[in-house]
Amino acid sequence: MIVTDYLQRFLKRVAPKRFYCEDALITTHNHRFVDDSRFTKAYVRGIKATEGMDYHNRWRVHVGLWVARACASLEGDFIECGVNYGLMSSAIMEDLSWDRLQKTFWLIDSFGGLDEKQLTEADEKSEIAEKYRRAKTTGFYNTNVERCRQNFSQWKNAKVVQGWIPQCLKDISSSRIAFMHLDLNSGIPEIAAFEFFSTKFSPGSLILLDDYGYSGHDGSYQTWSEAAPRLGIDILSLPTGQGLIHVPARENRQS
Repeated sequence: MIVTDYLQRFLKRVAPKRFYCEDALITTHNHRFVDDSRFTKAYVRGIKATEGMDYHNRWRVHVGLWVARACASLEGDFIECGVNYGLMSSAIMEDLSWDRLQKTFWLIDSFGGLDEKQLTEADEKSEIAEKYRRAKTTGFYNTNVERCRQNFSQWKNAKVVQGWIPQCLKDISSSRIAFMHLDLNSGIPEIAAFEFFSTKFSPGSLILLDDYGYSGHDGSYQTWSEAAPRLGIDILSLPTGQGLIHVPARENRQS
């Protein structure tokens, strides 16, 4: 990551338009979406949720917006597990003019960091576990649920749920789920959320994993990869570090 950070800073100085170089991703592939007015509007709304903190993860947000648009016409509500300040979900809701969809967006977070009991041995061996232990004191993690609720008060069909997964999931009343974003920085609670809602996914629904293949998140990658055969899923690994799961009609079961 040190070498990547150095290259990104260097390339931004010498060829800022030629390269997309942020969020551990360096490429010369077409990235004109960053100048698209619709994308910019959504991304700016996401940054508003963080009160100006920019994680420089535009391609990840670009993927999130595309996935959310693909699910907007499906039956069911949206869920995000691991909301933090609400950058990704705020961008999605802005992009979709959320209230017009007549769907509920469930926004779930402990607002207390990681659940230490759910860390795997691989998590503990990585630098990520210690990084996220410090996250509450550095401000990377939002520990103020009311701040989150205030951010989402713009939309009537947004519901913030504070609690640990899977215990708090019983409070989600949706009978169908069209889209789910999992960003818990830990594979065990993410898989628990996936399994809890597995019978409620609509045909064609998509599940986006934020850190599946992201640099340093080997513990989450290992946990998901080992669980995938048992869950009957195939995870698409994206160069952004995200993972994508598609639920076809034949896998949809009545709840």
